[in-house]
Amino acid sequence: MRGRKKPRFTPEEVLLSRPLRNDSLGTEPTEDGGLRIIIERRREWWVKALSVVLPIPKRRPVELDPLGREVWELCDGEHTLREMVKVFQERHKLSRAEAEWSLRTYLRDLAKRRLVAIAVPKL
Repeated sequence: MRGRKKPRFTPEEVLLSRPLRNDSLGTEPTEDGGLRIIIERRREWWVKALSVVLPIPKRRPVELDPLGREVWELCDGEHTLREMVKVFQERHKLSRAEAEWSLRTYLRDLAKRRLVAIAVPKL
């Protein structure tokens, strides 16, 4: 049996997508202007059982640098990827292509870690 097909989105759908941060995660600023995201350990029975044998911490921090913090703060569900690209172009003197590629790559990584979700509109 084949795996599920990944949905294909048009470039316009991708640019109109709205990244949403996982607000159930705790955050705290770091001294360098970045952000520490705190991920709580799962509360499932098998994790509790495994934690008896292995030292599994109750919390796991993920550190974002100041640029990562900027992205995190823009992931509010209000800004589209297109708007985020424009903000990064202006703030960091990047070309549109550089800003778009960087943001898409970074957001994909955050989404894989389940720190953000990407809401893609139907056109």
